[in-house]
Amino acid sequence: MRKFVQEHSDHKVVSAQDPLSDVLGFTGMLSGGGNAEEVVRLAAEYGWVNASGELTAGGEQLARALRQQHGTRSVFRV
Repeated sequence: MRKFVQEHSDHKVVSAQDPLSDVLGFTGMLSGGGNAEEVVRLAAEYGWVNASGELTAGGEQLARALRQQHGTRSVFRV
């Protein structure tokens, strides 16, 4: 079964200049608003950050995609 997650209408990308914050903000949305540790763990599970909490190539790709769709209403399938 697939789960659909829709961006809240008040969701805003933190900064186009801070890809890590963009990815962690998106991951926080997926986690249902978990604490910071849970958000980083989930981002690592998806392969978006490494064990040091830095973006991986996949995380960089996600950050670019998030910046490209900024200002649109999105539904993500996870």
